Amino acid sequence: MNDNTSTALFLGIDGGGTKCKIRLENAQGKLLAEAISGPANIATSIEVAQKSIIAATHTVLSKANLPTTAISSIVACAGLAGANIKSAMLVMRDWQHPFAELSLTTDIDIACQGAHFNEPGAVIILGTGFCAGAKKSNKCIDFGGYGLLLSDGASGGWLGLNLFRYALEVTDGLLPTSPLINALLAQINCTSSSDITQIALKAKPAYFASFAPLVFSMPDDPYAKSLLQYAAKFITRYVDHLVSMGYPRVSLIGGTAVKITPWLTAQTQQYLSKAKSTPEQGAIQLAKHNHKIL
Repeated sequence: MNDNTSTALFLGIDGGGTKCKIRLENAQGKLLAEAISGPANIATSIEVAQKSIIAATHTVLSKANLPTTAISSIVACAGLAGANIKSAMLVMRDWQHPFAELSLTTDIDIACQGAHFNEPGAVIILGTGFCAGAKKSNKCIDFGGYGLLLSDGASGGWLGLNLFRYALEVTDGLLPTSPLINALLAQINCTSSSDITQIALKAKPAYFASFAPLVFSMPDDPYAKSLLQYAAKFITRYVDHLVSMGYPRVSLIGGTAVKITPWLTAQTQQYLSKAKSTPEQGAIQLAKHNHKIL
């Protein structure tokens, strides 16, 4: 155990597919500053994730009126999207980071810790991507979250991608247009399926996720209603699965969590539990725990 615990700085890192959110506290738990930077999904790009972590750390140190050299005093824990991919995690563990200590784990781990502290509980993360998991007796399980190509239904990326699919069928004449489709086409300045394809063919999940707010803004539109009803059913399957596994407390977190909740049935909503704190705070709890063990 280190003897400088009382003067250490603790950093909680929530690395998501669209943004990296971090929180800096002192040893007494006082919030010093928070910051947000770019994507930090290590399955997508380890280099980008590392740059995002460092950029956010420099910002948070500046906000806290601390010199950049203070980074060497930071005890950090990062919960990262993509950390469930073993090959990505192995490379990330070799990072020659500038922190005093850095422990790495999954975004599910820090989310469960933040939502339920040390009590058993489950979470469903609804951000750019989607994943679900639970934690009991310091053991964490996760499922889903295999990327937009393979899974991630109900995520922001999924909502945006499927809005684009509807738009393609509309511009091809297979479906009637709607206010939502018209709004999308105006926003991306497209009038044909060729235009849409040129923009979307190589787009990242974060790009598609940027159109999720548009879907939520027009809930009465037939295409929005179809997408949101499907998303709600997708979430319900995971809630039911978690409850059947013995986790009656499930917290929905992430950028689309609050907006999608009203679309869930009353029966599903009865299992939902408000998160006690944020994933970044959960990461700090784990950082302090790991620091005491070392």
